[in-house]
Amino acid sequence: MPSPPLPLVQSLSPRIAVLASDDVTLSCEANGCAGLEELLRPWEGGTERVSILSSTLTPTIHPTFPLRFVSWSSIFNNSAASSPNPDMVVDTISSLVAARKPDDELHYSLTRSLLLSSRPLAPHETFNHPVAIVFAVSTAEPDPLGSLKRLQNTMAGASMSVPWMDTANLMKFHVVIHDVSRAGEDLDIAHEILSSVKKIHGPHSTLLVTNSQLERRAPPASPDVTTHPAIPMARPFSPEEANPSALSQVYASALSSITLSPMASVPGTLNGPTSTSEETSNASTPATPARKKLYAARLTSEDTQRLAALVRELVVQSLVPWMEARIREWNEVYQSNRRGITGRLFGAGRKFFGSRPATPAPNSTATGYNTVKGYYPVTSVEALSRRLADFAFMLRDYRFATSTYDSLRRDFAQDRAMRYAAAATEMYGLSQLLSHPYFLPSTPPRPPTSPFTTLQHTEISSWLEQAVVAYNSRAPASQIQLDALRITVLYYEAWKMIGEWRGVGYALVRAAGEADEVPSAVMIEEAAAADVKGGRSQRGRRRRAFHLVMAARRYETAGLKTYSRRCLDRASQIYRSAPWTAAQDRIEYSLGRQAYTLGESDVAVEHFLRLLRREDTGVPGSQGMVLEDMALAYEASNDCCLRQLVAHPQLLEGAKDKLQLPTPIFDVQRTQLVASSSVATTSGTRERWEELETRAFNTWDRKGKKPMSLLPPQNGTVVSVGETFHVELFATNPLNAPLVLKDVTVIVDPSEGIEIETISEVSLEAYETRSILLSIKADRPTTLHLSAVTFLFNRFFPCGESLERRGKRLHSTQAQRVNPTYAKDTSLRVTVEASKPTLSVELLGLPSALYEGEEVDATLRISNVGNLSVEDVRVLLSEAGILQLRTPQDTQHTDTAPSIPNVIAPDHSIGLHPSALDPGGTADINVTATAIGTGIMEILGLVLFSGARDVDKSAAAPLSFSFEVLPLLRLSAHPRASWGAEAAYIVPIETTNVSASPVTLDAVHPISAYWKLAAASTPSETTLYPNQTDRCVLRVDSAGSIERSALLQPEVVSALSNLVQHKSADLSAVSHQPLNLYGLDTCTLQIRLSYAASRRRYRLAFLEGHFPTIPADSLSRIFPLLDALDLDVIVRWTIPSSDPALVRSGYAFLHGVRLAPESSVVEDLRREVDAAIAGGGKQTRTMYEETGRLRRVLMDSVLDGVLSREEDPVVVRLRVDQAKRGVVQHDFGQGRQENPTPVPFAARFIGSQNLSGTLPADGSETATAEVWVDEPGLVSLDGWTLAVETGDELQDPLHERGRERGQDGKVWRPRFSWTRRGEGGTMDVLQA
Repeated sequence: MPSPPLPLVQSLSPRIAVLASDDVTLSCEANGCAGLEELLRPWEGGTERVSILSSTLTPTIHPTFPLRFVSWSSIFNNSAASSPNPDMVVDTISSLVAARKPDDELHYSLTRSLLLSSRPLAPHETFNHPVAIVFAVSTAEPDPLGSLKRLQNTMAGASMSVPWMDTANLMKFHVVIHDVSRAGEDLDIAHEILSSVKKIHGPHSTLLVTNSQLERRAPPASPDVTTHPAIPMARPFSPEEANPSALSQVYASALSSITLSPMASVPGTLNGPTSTSEETSNASTPATPARKKLYAARLTSEDTQRLAALVRELVVQSLVPWMEARIREWNEVYQSNRRGITGRLFGAGRKFFGSRPATPAPNSTATGYNTVKGYYPVTSVEALSRRLADFAFMLRDYRFATSTYDSLRRDFAQDRAMRYAAAATEMYGLSQLLSHPYFLPSTPPRPPTSPFTTLQHTEISSWLEQAVVAYNSRAPASQIQLDALRITVLYYEAWKMIGEWRGVGYALVRAAGEADEVPSAVMIEEAAAADVKGGRSQRGRRRRAFHLVMAARRYETAGLKTYSRRCLDRASQIYRSAPWTAAQDRIEYSLGRQAYTLGESDVAVEHFLRLLRREDTGVPGSQGMVLEDMALAYEASNDCCLRQLVAHPQLLEGAKDKLQLPTPIFDVQRTQLVASSSVATTSGTRERWEELETRAFNTWDRKGKKPMSLLPPQNGTVVSVGETFHVELFATNPLNAPLVLKDVTVIVDPSEGIEIETISEVSLEAYETRSILLSIKADRPTTLHLSAVTFLFNRFFPCGESLERRGKRLHSTQAQRVNPTYAKDTSLRVTVEASKPTLSVELLGLPSALYEGEEVDATLRISNVGNLSVEDVRVLLSEAGILQLRTPQDTQHTDTAPSIPNVIAPDHSIGLHPSALDPGGTADINVTATAIGTGIMEILGLVLFSGARDVDKSAAAPLSFSFEVLPLLRLSAHPRASWGAEAAYIVPIETTNVSASPVTLDAVHPISAYWKLAAASTPSETTLYPNQTDRCVLRVDSAGSIERSALLQPEVVSALSNLVQHKSADLSAVSHQPLNLYGLDTCTLQIRLSYAASRRRYRLAFLEGHFPTIPADSLSRIFPLLDALDLDVIVRWTIPSSDPALVRSGYAFLHGVRLAPESSVVEDLRREVDAAIAGGGKQTRTMYEETGRLRRVLMDSVLDGVLSREEDPVVVRLRVDQAKRGVVQHDFGQGRQENPTPVPFAARFIGSQNLSGTLPADGSETATAEVWVDEPGLVSLDGWTLAVETGDELQDPLHERGRERGQDGKVWRPRFSWTRRGEGGTMDVLQA
């Protein structure tokens, strides 16, 4: 059955004073005990199942009822021993805790036991006042009765030394001890003496037979006398269990327990200067008790049973009934008087009509509080009430004790007896706490299920807080208060037992105060343990870590560095998994400094390493100090493994956990192998490289066998013997201070015959990331694997980081699908093969930033880094026109045709070096680079070549380069029809300088297959400053007729028809006729190449936007590069400079200016599709809805997209011949005014109102009508309506199909029609 915690019950149990004669003491010393109190010590807690009557006369059986036996001299002759100096108690606790290892986890139990057992003998509480006194005489004395009388006289005379202690109301218990070893086995005399004692002193008397071991036996082994905080619960020995060693150990454990025998265990410390000479001679350190002797040498198993029976008889037959009687007596006499009419009136008058004087007289009444001496007289109501409450508490009548303590704390507070009030307040709350149903003896032994409510728990905690505050207010904050610690420990033990953890940590920290002493540190550490209990969540982790840091600081101040390290270690484990980096850094730094101070340099290095993680919020440069301390600790380290790690890389794996940096220096995912022949493949995506490789194979025209692949393997690197390849490492400094990496190298397996470069030093600024290239060369065919990178961190600390990374996820088996399994990564594996042709290509002299359309000169350097000669070197680029060979002198090329290839993506390569290039040779090719588009340009290229002696050995070297293209000019055009005879259209060109540099516009070139520049319309040279806009006008005429196929594009329509009707077609068979471009004959070859590249980029982007479902490679084969009706504009610009070498020039392009109206080229295809749908043709079914949706999008983009646009081709202009600026003057006296107009309108007119006819392509017609105006006024000219129908004239002599047949046998088939209501403005007619 449950009961209050044993440490709590034991510390507040009845105290029994023992006053024995000298003969009794001698009998006890024969068993190694200093007196009868020590002889009874092992059995004082063994009284079980004790029935106790409550204040309501309800019997309750309690599982145990412990006692505390003490010597009479420790209370009356040497009261200082019962009230030890608080400083001595603190020092003793410090010594006891320091003598233990932190891993023993005895720091709290030692502190608790010594705090509770060192409760002082004080007037404000009676728990340490003796409840009873045991008088003991021996039958071996000449006059036992006389000795007993002398003992009673001694007691009567000593009571005056403690006037505030009630020595009259003590239960007196008499023991007659018969020492068999001295008085023999005859007990007749002993019984006679006992009878005499009972006649004289009453029934509270008994006989104790002891020392029955007469035979001399071999001394047992020395018992374990180590000081401990436990409470041993000894049981009497049976004859079968009689064992000298076991019996001796029972006494050794009881006398070494700080809880049961604090004075005997550490007499030299607690007793102070008042200790006797014998005690002083036996004094020793707390870890080694004073006594080193055998115990119970004269006792037998029967003696132990008699001793236990004596204690039980004392408890059951004498002490408990006597205490019950006193409670009833005091409750009736004193508390009844206080509840009477006089007491209530006196209390009410004192409460409501006045108060006690601020400084009452020292001896105002015989029963009041004596402020000079600081206590109540023994006969006062308050003193007896306090003893009544303490008696009720000792008998575990907690509800009655609660009410008594409640009335007492109010009376004490009114009397301003603050020490009394604090003591009553603490016991009031403790009594409430122990009134929990769980502590009732009738409660089944199971965990508590009904904890206190929040209100109840808050109230109980408030009484503890009031008491602690009262104790702490009596002294400075830096001085420890044992009373506050002691009562908090009592509350804490009760809270632990019922599982109540709300606010427990706060209570322990509050009791610890601000003193930098070991008890305070122990309490705060225990608060940290309580912070994370009592709940499923981890809400108290941060509070626990904070309390651990507080405890560590106090441990360190008190000199217990091992305990301080233990607390910091536990706190660091919490902070490492939390985002509170500032606190974690402070803890790790303190741990490192402590470890270095204690000589554990290797441990200090580990803690300093944890501080070297990335910290973006720290003070810049703060981690530099950590590096300095780490260097000092490392220099003092004797770890050979650390110092020889660089020389013995095989030790890296074993020391990996110990040397691991919190933040890796090298990025494993970005680490890559770069062969000299594939240095460019590190840029761009694999898909782009594979697309470029496919283009190279599609146009393969070399001799010999076509290779299987031109690109390096995706899952590995292949190099030749003697070829140097590189490992690209990316190092990042995670610190906010500069860092130096020394002797950076990699570990390669196997390492025989491998030359590996070692970088001597790499300096990294704070948070800097840098790429590091290490060269490796093999002299034999093999397979290499890079496993790790090693370096000296900040020049002194050897570190290694693994380069292993997992491959792709495997899904082939069920086990791999259930449990994630990954393939072995092969990206850092190098295959060294026999010699083969190898080239290294790099582009030199290309700036990092160019303006859009700018042309710069560069050099393409080709180096033969292999062992074989190569020839026929060509290059294929991902963007055609970006690079072109530079001729010594560019010409106008007027003898060449004014055309360019009419294909979007030409697959031809550029010849660079047709002749042989020997091993080690280098060739520089002069090229011109043109910046097309804006943004970051990443250009990929494959440099194709063949072996000079073995044409079957063809290979390719990747080339990649990038540059940023900045916008320079913004071009826009707003064409309109011209009514003059000099040109058909006027095209205003607006050029805006969007850069920060002045730009000179040198010339403007219109390019088109149908439109040409009118004579004398070329704009002059202009200079534009930033944000300025220039406007020039181009007058454009049609160049004449053009082939109908160029306009209708039958090849394009046929290919699109196959796609729409889901027919397979060979796109390679689609060919586009070349177009002669007007204006191109005046351009140089370089302009033509740049124009073709820009046009190709525009055309492909235009088609991808209008045909999103057609792949880009199909678009480039279906559609031509040029549109016959498009007008493109080229603007040549220059950025001048005083230095001719800094002059920049280039071209700006404007594409796709449409002048003529659009005409559908897919009308026939639309009719075919409509006819097929109307005829119920079979449609291709699809399995997936997404496929059907894409087909619908394709059909819409073809039949209703940009190719199906049909616009009104008729342009109308109104003109009044006689009008000047819309005003006509006429003398109406001469009659009406007739004005000819081109079309009829809503007014009175003369002549026909309708006009119809046919307009040929690029033709015009004039229609005239006359308006009859009778009087001056404003005449509207917008009343006309124009109906236009476009169509085709088809040769159809056999079938009329209901249509009008012409004279020439042609049939008109309409396509689209428009109806337009005119907006001709007004005409003002005036009278002259």
